[in-house]
Amino acid sequence: MKIVFVGGGSHRYLGVARSILATAGLMENGEINLYDPAVSRAEAVGRLIQKSPESGLINCTIRWGTTLDEALEGADVVFVVLMAGGRKNHGLCESLSRKAGFIASDQLSPSGAMLALKGGPILMDLAARMERLCPQAWLIDFANPVAVLSAAVNNHTKIRCLGVCEGYANHQWDLTRLLYGKDEQWNDYEIRCAGVNHLSFILPGSSHCGRDLYELASERMNSTWTLPMLSDRWSEGNKDNIARSLIILSRLYHKFGALVFSSEGDGLAHLDMENLYQPVIETIEPSADEMQRADAQGVAQRQDADAKFGAWLDGPLEAAVWRGETPETAIFRRVDEDVMVKIARALGGEEELAIATSFPNRGAVRGFKERTVLEYSQILGPQGLRAAGEMEVPDVFQGLIGALATHQTLLGDAIATCDPRILFEALYNYPVKQDSAASKGLWRDLIAVAGDTIPAEFAKTLDYFCT
Repeated sequence: MKIVFVGGGSHRYLGVARSILATAGLMENGEINLYDPAVSRAEAVGRLIQKSPESGLINCTIRWGTTLDEALEGADVVFVVLMAGGRKNHGLCESLSRKAGFIASDQLSPSGAMLALKGGPILMDLAARMERLCPQAWLIDFANPVAVLSAAVNNHTKIRCLGVCEGYANHQWDLTRLLYGKDEQWNDYEIRCAGVNHLSFILPGSSHCGRDLYELASERMNSTWTLPMLSDRWSEGNKDNIARSLIILSRLYHKFGALVFSSEGDGLAHLDMENLYQPVIETIEPSADEMQRADAQGVAQRQDADAKFGAWLDGPLEAAVWRGETPETAIFRRVDEDVMVKIARALGGEEELAIATSFPNRGAVRGFKERTVLEYSQILGPQGLRAAGEMEVPDVFQGLIGALATHQTLLGDAIATCDPRILFEALYNYPVKQDSAASKGLWRDLIAVAGDTIPAEFAKTLDYFCT
């Protein structure tokens, strides 16, 4: 099996690669290619993978410093994690969105749409290369907004692309806290869900240990429900965010009778803009100078992390380092439950994986077009991908999810075609303050600020918002 990590200089790949190598037989006589324009970063990760205990027990080539085409040739799985356009530009887009009274994020929001236009051409170029060099390979995209990029690749190339959210397992924490009062992650829930990434809904028939989740919710999320005690593993800020999310999930359950699949803030905000997002809109926005300093600080922190990571390259490493027993060595730990590891095992024939990803509907969820990209429950294995049964978005959310999914699918079309008219239609379909003076003004400002970080053809989209 050949696995390619695009952005292979990311330190997180060390633990992921260790866990993949530890899967008996999966990578024997195989290859892990760490592709990154910053070759020195990829080399640091690669050399430490080579020094790992797992690497010494298997005949697997670890490569870096190749061209992108060399990396992709003959690949079976390509993982992508990136943020296009730079953090400063994205920060400016978020600031404009908040000031105009809109949600700001990297996914379900106007600023998320701009991020898609920045990252989309990169994914499309990658998919075009894969069509030539590894047409049967899977492209696994973690770059946000995953649904838009999945739409562009799946609907406009021959490459199969899964859009995977980093929060794919949030429900394993949320449900345990809501239904059992435990601040723990339980992975034995049987879930069927449907919606869009960051705003999917747990469907009837989902269960835990043979009990229907909606029966459990009826019993336990009643007037006596209280917030669970949160572990000291979390900072005080994280505890506040977790508690706020749980209260919102409980409120939405009582309001709509539905369990939300996960607790990402930009998704939840679409269900109650005034109460869930207005406090964020009203916060003090950072100035341009503050964003510039934050950007510079991020660069300095990355350089510092690279230096500390590289310091481990010389000399042998003790077993305690590989176990990651201290905060300084945590990056060395194996991550057997990481979704990348699970996907590699599933596609390598080791196991089937139940997972919710962003992918064209193709008849899985009733009431939506075949090509419309949704997030829904699927089974991934060596034979490919199949829907986890028939699904249907709750009636009360059909209109909202239909508009969001159409917005994201059309954004994928715009990325693939560079057609300014299609981009206008995609932005028009975003269902918050639709076609209002506020929304048209925001789209004009965002396209102008995104500037040369998006395809030049999209400047013509501004004309459609002047009529």
